[in-house]
Amino acid sequence: MELELWHMWLLLTVGLFVIEIFISNFISICFGIGALLTGIIAYLNFSITEQIIVFAAFSFLSLFIIKPFIKKHSFSNQYIPELNQAKLIGREAIVMEEINDRKNIGRIIISGSTWKAKSQFGEVIPKDSFVEVLNIKQSIITVKSI
Repeated sequence: MELELWHMWLLLTVGLFVIEIFISNFISICFGIGALLTGIIAYLNFSITEQIIVFAAFSFLSLFIIKPFIKKHSFSNQYIPELNQAKLIGREAIVMEEINDRKNIGRIIISGSTWKAKSQFGEVIPKDSFVEVLNIKQSIITVKSI
């Protein structure tokens, strides 16, 4: 079997989509869309000049339409971790791992990140409980049950 030009465009499409999996910056997928549409045009026996024009036009069109849309609606733009530790005091958190000062264990989740935690009076706080942040010292949070 001999490879035709439209086969090459489709192989380029697959290659660009695979690259997108690893780098995920939404650029190679835009060029992949251009290559896919150009493969369709090549299958319909358009000239190589028309194929290159279609590839450039649809690649850049998708680059200016699809990429901003994806970036606007992506989950990573919605998550903003709390970097100021003082702002965490007084907030609620959920216990990810049972807090037990005697066993020196305990972790909480607050503002999307996990922290080592200890209880205010040494009581055991079970997993999945809600706690209030009282103090932060050397990246260990002191909490009390709510």
